[in-house]
Amino acid sequence: MLNKKEIIFSKKRPMIIAEIGNNHEGSIKIAKKLIEEASKAGVDAVKFQTFKTEDYVNDKEKKRFKRLKKFELSEKEFLLLSKFAKKKNLIFISTPFDIGSAIFLRNIVDCFKISSGDNNFYQLIEKVLSFKKPTIISCGLLNSSGVNKLLKIIKKFKFPLKKLFLLHCVSCYPVANYEANLRSIEYLKDKFKINIGYSDHTLGIEAAIIATAYGAKIIEKHFTLRKNFSSFRDHQISADPAEMLNLVKSVKKSSKMIGSYNKEIATNEKKNLSSMRRSIYLKTNIKKGEIITKDKIKLVRPFQILLTSEMNKVLNKKAKKNLDKNQPISLKHIIN
Repeated sequence: MLNKKEIIFSKKRPMIIAEIGNNHEGSIKIAKKLIEEASKAGVDAVKFQTFKTEDYVNDKEKKRFKRLKKFELSEKEFLLLSKFAKKKNLIFISTPFDIGSAIFLRNIVDCFKISSGDNNFYQLIEKVLSFKKPTIISCGLLNSSGVNKLLKIIKKFKFPLKKLFLLHCVSCYPVANYEANLRSIEYLKDKFKINIGYSDHTLGIEAAIIATAYGAKIIEKHFTLRKNFSSFRDHQISADPAEMLNLVKSVKKSSKMIGSYNKEIATNEKKNLSSMRRSIYLKTNIKKGEIITKDKIKLVRPFQILLTSEMNKVLNKKAKKNLDKNQPISLKHIIN
């Protein structure tokens, strides 16, 4: 069985992250319930957001400040959540929104996440990378040149790229289907030769399945107990437990169907080679010494001795002995 902590490095299928974010709305009880339901749905990881509100938004933004202050969990509560997630055999991830929170998280997360809004907050990125833990960075609000600049800065910090994952992300809520642009996953993977995943803000699970087909190594989806949990916007764009369960099953199934980057004969396909391939058979009785011409053979199933591509090896050759109609012909039947 694959160790959960190794899935982030696995090439077998994407790691699936339930992005809980602030859908707990400041309640440790609801946060634990979200972890429990995410575990039941079969995800690999849960992700939260960690911040000190005064270091995150300007306190003059009164409505926003008040809401985030209400959602803010204490360090003690995050420690409890980390232990609870690990007890459920889940990878514990959080997005720090300030440097102090990043320092606190370094001992309790298995992996860091940098949000799209902070993928140009280089002081925070440098601090997170200094801990040398697996790090995920969302690429919303960046174009190709912005991603290139980000990677140049990361390389200056000498962070091991095998521990780095960039997520294609469109930073609006929800993302319209025509703006999802899932081929960006393929583009980023081919252009930058780095681990690429997908942070999904569309409604439904179709985008996650398509992203899997494009080679996403991570699928991140917002998660809630109920889409109508409250008026907080994130609930409506999140997957509920039933939808997340369906997403997990579909991504796993898609991963198996996608297979590997090669072209081989499938194991079960080999059993059909004989019944589905053709061989060279005689259309009429042939006497010893008779010349085998094209009108005296037929190319039909099943395969027996010679491939149809080997027809020229027997054409216009003499028969060594009498041969019967419908008999598969071989090289031992002819005089070369």
